[in-house]
Amino acid sequence: MVEILDSTLREGEQTPYVNFMIDEKVHIAQLLDSVGVEMIEAGDPSVSPNVAAAIERIAGEGLRAEIVAHSIASRAAIDRVKASGADRAAIFFATSKIHLEDKLHKTENEAFDIITESVAYARSLGLKVRFTPEDASRTGMEFLVRVCNAAIEAGADRISFADTLGIMQPHTFYERVRTLRERLLPCKIDLHCHNDYGLALANAMEGIRGGADCIHTTVNCLGERTGIPDLVETIVAFNNLEDVQKYNLEPLMELSAYVEKISGVFLAPNKPVTGENAFTHKSGIHTNGVLKNPRTYEPFDPAMLGRERKIVIDKYTGKSAVQARLEEFGIEVSEAELEAIVVGIKEAGDQNRQLFDTDIIDIAEKVTGRMLDVIPHDISALIMLEVESHVYTSLVVRRLRSFESVSSVYEISGDYDISAIVHVEDVMALNNLIEEIRTMRGVKRSDTRIVLKRYNGSNNGNAIRAAAALNAGI
Repeated sequence: MVEILDSTLREGEQTPYVNFMIDEKVHIAQLLDSVGVEMIEAGDPSVSPNVAAAIERIAGEGLRAEIVAHSIASRAAIDRVKASGADRAAIFFATSKIHLEDKLHKTENEAFDIITESVAYARSLGLKVRFTPEDASRTGMEFLVRVCNAAIEAGADRISFADTLGIMQPHTFYERVRTLRERLLPCKIDLHCHNDYGLALANAMEGIRGGADCIHTTVNCLGERTGIPDLVETIVAFNNLEDVQKYNLEPLMELSAYVEKISGVFLAPNKPVTGENAFTHKSGIHTNGVLKNPRTYEPFDPAMLGRERKIVIDKYTGKSAVQARLEEFGIEVSEAELEAIVVGIKEAGDQNRQLFDTDIIDIAEKVTGRMLDVIPHDISALIMLEVESHVYTSLVVRRLRSFESVSSVYEISGDYDISAIVHVEDVMALNNLIEEIRTMRGVKRSDTRIVLKRYNGSNNGNAIRAAAALNAGI
């Protein structure tokens, strides 16, 4: 049965411009442990004192997962792994011809000696050892088998097959792993698959089918270049497609959101499983099917991850979705009125980039000739934002000033960094604006206050909002 090693704290932190703090790393490790991953690769203690301190903190947390520390093949680096308190040293050394000749300037025999001596030394310190032949997918099979078996004889109980450039295809990856399984001495085989061609998870799943034991992942596909398999996608794929139901799904969305926030690497809306659009439906045919039976167009229930489906109303929308949205507002229409509203939505959709619920209600009012007073109108609000420490406040300010509904923006002191005064047509428009602001790069936290009354300098009170607006759910 498949195992998972998560390398967010090592491979993930190698993502350009990502730098986790020690407390953040500890929290990530705790969340990973609550998911139930078998191993957590906590970093390479030779990188910096803070990386070493983080590994030591995580190793002292008493987590169920095995704590792994990365290491180059040298005694000094292995000593740092031992001092960190990690359970396992993950010793790596390149084995491909191009790496040996152009990067390391070593012969295969020299590499062989360095690898076996390093593995043996780590075992002499009482560490478990995984050996990673870097660029294994471009290493000749004969040398790869020879050096891996030597590492096993020296004390390694795991070999990590690294597709360092992500150049393998699923069918060839399967064959390569199956050959290794047949020719290696008894050991467990890890898979470290890079995603340069978008094939990392497919390759990893075929590698498991070929006899490997463990997949390396990161949260949100972080890592060098295009990263490695996403933890959430990997777990959900094995849970639903391979009936591997040993991991706790409940913390996955929280973990993904936390790493997104502290890394500053924001998820694409169409990212599988965790992306905003993963359970969003637009086409009339799709929405009609989903409203009748979600399984018609959803591969699995979003509630499995604590998520909800969303129906987008625009020119692609059919009658079923429009009727369902109107019913949410308690609006009843005849069949003829519904058809006319759908026509109006399609016409409006041809003229506007995006339709909001207020637009739908306006169209329904025109068609029915009735005032549908379901949304408070003419809202003013104060939005306060906290900005991520690694993002310039001025960048967020410039983005805010581009919104037509934002009348003024201030940099402020205190718990928040920015305040903005906004004027919108109604609560739905305010909701939409807040959601857009929350997704802006660098925004860590927001707090919105609806204005109830505004006073000028001469103390002449001018009530501009009804108190009922407080119940609008902002």
